Amino acid sequence: MSKRPIVETFLESENMDYLYLLLSNLEVNRLNSLPQKVKDAFPEKITGMAMKHVAENNIPDYIIEHEDVLSFEEEE
Repeated sequence: MSKRPIVETFLESENMDYLYLLLSNLEVNRLNSLPQKVKDAFPEKITGMAMKHVAENNIPDYIIEHEDVLSFEEEE
């Protein structure tokens, strides 16, 4: 038996809160892995930002947005 129908049945019967929290946790991990200079520019706590990103279905790319803050060394 495929695992996909089992997961879908669980999410349908148990509510989507589990999926929301799982995705939020993944977003927290992603934000925590960003460089410290980027994280210093965040307007609020990472957990709050992650939950908003998942709820709005909008995952911003902070590396592109903060290119001026980061100083990448050019490869030779």
